[in-house]
Amino acid sequence: PACALFPLFSWVVAWPGTAVGVGFGMFPQGQRGMRWAYLALVALGPWCAAAVAASMCGEAEFLSGSRNVTVEVDGLERVFDLYTPFTLCGEGCVGPPTLPKPLVINWHGCNHHYPVIDYHLEISKVREAARDYGFYAITPAGTQRRGLTQSGWNTDGIDCGARGVDDFSFFEALLDFAEAHLCVDLSRVYVTGFSTGGFLSNGIGCRFPDRVAAIATDAGSLDRLHTAQCQQQPGAVPFLAFHSLADPTVPYNGTVIWSSQDEINAMWREKNGCDGSEDAIVTFESDTTRCLRWNCSLAPVESCALQDIDHCWYGGRSGGFPSCEPRPGDVDATAHMFNMWNELARSTGPGL
Repeated sequence: PACALFPLFSWVVAWPGTAVGVGFGMFPQGQRGMRWAYLALVALGPWCAAAVAASMCGEAEFLSGSRNVTVEVDGLERVFDLYTPFTLCGEGCVGPPTLPKPLVINWHGCNHHYPVIDYHLEISKVREAARDYGFYAITPAGTQRRGLTQSGWNTDGIDCGARGVDDFSFFEALLDFAEAHLCVDLSRVYVTGFSTGGFLSNGIGCRFPDRVAAIATDAGSLDRLHTAQCQQQPGAVPFLAFHSLADPTVPYNGTVIWSSQDEINAMWREKNGCDGSEDAIVTFESDTTRCLRWNCSLAPVESCALQDIDHCWYGGRSGGFPSCEPRPGDVDATAHMFNMWNELARSTGPGL
């Protein structure tokens, strides 16, 4: 009941003070009683938030496993695959989570492989990793531009979706859905994407640094205009990239329009507090792959470069393309990102 009255209580306490947020001394001498009400408000807020999260975990709306879900965004029905993890609920019993679990949102590339969600789940293996690591996984479906067969996103550097569709609003709607209907730890929302989905993931990290715990891109980038804009915006986000030096579709070295992978790495290093004095640490090295990490003061940046392979989800499945068949020595992008995210969650460093 106290939580139900929390919004009204907040307004009643705040209104007489006129200088809300100044601190304990913000109330005039004649309103000493309001000081104690203010302290009660400060104490009640986090408790109510925890109580709401606990109630969502105790009354699961979605059973464990996968299903298609729709949400309305700007008057348009948007579709996504929702995977709910299995957890033990007693002897001989498994069911949906009863304690908050992390969430990964996994954006496909701009393509005409149907069903588009199934194809992306096949090549990326993210839903399988979510099962193994105990994550929720949301795999959204893009929209089609009239006259084209591809499904994709409208993002910073590529417009592959239907005209006028705002996919950043779709991302916000997915977070609202997760908060309202899932037993999700909102401090552990991770975003990953392939190709155009990598562009979108970079854009989400730039726009919503306070709503994502980390991003990982596979063969993605940003256009040069949005790279420059993002570099000027505050907000550190742990960043991980995978890119082939021989990528013919989104070239590693960039184009006239798109930033190179090295430029994207430099952008995130600056945003995450690196000053150029940090030594790069090798986190993975083989005949085909080299991964370097910079432990910036606010959040880490890691980038894996692969040799002589196509525009692929690296270490995933080929999707029928022989040029994307995983090779001995290739980094498994999916396992690598999940391991990094769990490592970040165990860390007590700033911004993580």
